[in-house]
Amino acid sequence: MSYNLARITKEFNEICNKAGVQVTCPIKINGRMTRTLGQVTHETVNGVTISTLVQFSKQLLETATDASIEAVIKHEAAHYITTARTGEAHGHDSYFKAVCAEIGTDNDGTKTKVERTVDDSAIYKYFIKCEDCDKIIAARHRMSKNLKNLSTCYCKRCGGNHLTLIQNF
Repeated sequence: MSYNLARITKEFNEICNKAGVQVTCPIKINGRMTRTLGQVTHETVNGVTISTLVQFSKQLLETATDASIEAVIKHEAAHYITTARTGEAHGHDSYFKAVCAEIGTDNDGTKTKVERTVDDSAIYKYFIKCEDCDKIIAARHRMSKNLKNLSTCYCKRCGGNHLTLIQNF
């Protein structure tokens, strides 16, 4: 793992400091985040929104390329900077996009394309295979009600209802 908490914290602080913002909340690595790559948590006190926590996905750090990780760090730093400067959470609005441009990232949308250093088979615990079209149609990190009851599901590709759960552990 080329990125650890110390390196993330250092880069996050450098980005914010260059933008004239001091980081005042903790930065953590979260092992439960599998779909969300990074997150800035906010709290509103007396009408002013402040950032209370910055988190990054452990899975992202273990499986993504350095360029993808850097893009996520800059994206979350842009969220932090917008909130620190304005006292408001901006989501992905035009001000947020302007801050992204200011700090040098084009990662200003709600979805980030992540380049992985490992195959999907190393990331997911469960795969759903359609026996009718002989394709893997979904992959999941955790067990869910749908995975436990595949008889109520169908393949969106071929419409087949002969689905098999493949465990990858």
